[in-house]
Amino acid sequence: MHLETHKDKGQTKITTRSERNRTARLRRSRSIGLFVILTVAAVIVASTLGWPLLVRFWNEYGQELLSLVALYLERWSSLLWWLLALVPLALAVVWDRVFSRPRRTALSAPVAVESASVTPPREPVFSSSPIPPLPTPTTKPAPAIKPASPVKAPAPPPAPATSPRRGLFARSVLGIDVGNSQIKIVEVVNGKPPRLLKQAIVPTPRGSVENGIVKDPAALSAAVFAGISQGGFSTRRAATTLTGQNLMLRKLTLPPMPKRELRAAIDWQIEQVLQLNRADTLTDFSAMPTRPGEPSTIILVAMQREPIINFVDFMQSAGFEIVRVDIEPLAVFRAALLATQSRLKQGTHLICDFGGGTTNLSIFREGVLQTARVVMLGGNQLTRALMVDHHLDFDEAEAIKIAHGFKPDSTYIGALLPVRDRLFGEIATTVNFFLAENKGVAIDSVQIVGGNSLLPYLAEQLEQNLRGELRGDHKQFHVALTNPLTCMAHSVSIDELSWCGASLCVAVGLALGEV
Repeated sequence: MHLETHKDKGQTKITTRSERNRTARLRRSRSIGLFVILTVAAVIVASTLGWPLLVRFWNEYGQELLSLVALYLERWSSLLWWLLALVPLALAVVWDRVFSRPRRTALSAPVAVESASVTPPREPVFSSSPIPPLPTPTTKPAPAIKPASPVKAPAPPPAPATSPRRGLFARSVLGIDVGNSQIKIVEVVNGKPPRLLKQAIVPTPRGSVENGIVKDPAALSAAVFAGISQGGFSTRRAATTLTGQNLMLRKLTLPPMPKRELRAAIDWQIEQVLQLNRADTLTDFSAMPTRPGEPSTIILVAMQREPIINFVDFMQSAGFEIVRVDIEPLAVFRAALLATQSRLKQGTHLICDFGGGTTNLSIFREGVLQTARVVMLGGNQLTRALMVDHHLDFDEAEAIKIAHGFKPDSTYIGALLPVRDRLFGEIATTVNFFLAENKGVAIDSVQIVGGNSLLPYLAEQLEQNLRGELRGDHKQFHVALTNPLTCMAHSVSIDELSWCGASLCVAVGLALGEV
């Protein structure tokens, strides 16, 4: 779902892309009809009234006008050549504005990539300046054990040296990912390759955002301004999302019909299929590719309207020009598509976004979102488990979680196992439900993103668990860490590249979208 926002008489109005396209088609048809009518009328008037006047004017003044024009051309010939020399520049500007716009990233799905475990993540506030390490625990320091990674991470390639611009007048845009635990902001210029200009991460004030709903606007606004101040961003044009909003997806089968009739047919079935009030929901759809004459398979996506409108109003009151509100699955998939160099366009793929308060699961098949689910388990639940079992404060438990992760022989693994098993069970249940509805389909790869995806041994243990729990015989997938920064121009150091890319994945995907 791609949501366009604009102001209408002081009130925020949100339209989906399909609604916008339908309105544009209607406007174009009316404009063409009016143009044809005016043209015919002008021809009739000119033929009946204007032609005799033109003939008379030419007979009386035509020769004099030609002589005058020839005289001025002779006097100003040098100026004329200069004007002609400007024609190529004008054509270049027109070409840039019309044909060199950032292209919309196709919706598609990930391909299996080699699994990789990386160094333990760190989650402090950071900006484009060097990132400080986590504070050292003061009361009960954890043993200094450096876990060995089961699989060595591949060395990241150097940042591309080619120009990041696409066209002469490419503009930067902010990607703002407001999560339960952190607010991630990036400034990106789209191009080949895209360029990450600046970035900032600030903690989300506790209690200000819960499950995608803004609870404390004042505290959240202060945190957003702190991130903007740290990053030193040069634009206020932003694409954003509010993590934690549950999506409702339904698959519809409709008789063969033109695309312009699909929206009317879907609108007629929305309340019956979703059991929701049409006025209280935002809906959009995507049609699966079919052969001529075959029934149309439609993926219908819906979400509650009020939280989105309230969030857009909040961001606009904070001084941002919201050019797009996107949904988290499409944003993270766009970043994964970049990270694997467009190898995600075939097959069926699971993307797991391990955040602080929630874990977002999405399944893509042949480039179309099939399933999206928000699991109310994340890194904060792991931290709280350590706090309760070992009587630690939050900072101490967080540092231990980052350092040890799911290391099998760690003294802290016992506190983490119940939460880990519940989370892995929810992931397996989601995938099995999808496989039961789609016979003969197999998962081709599992992409993991988010700050907590870097916990030691998470990727290895998730892959082992899914291989044992998933139905079917086709279990040749690998769990891979997605890092879009490896395919972008940026100034992030090699030491910070892995965890920085995983944490900023959704924000980068937002900024990469069509603006």
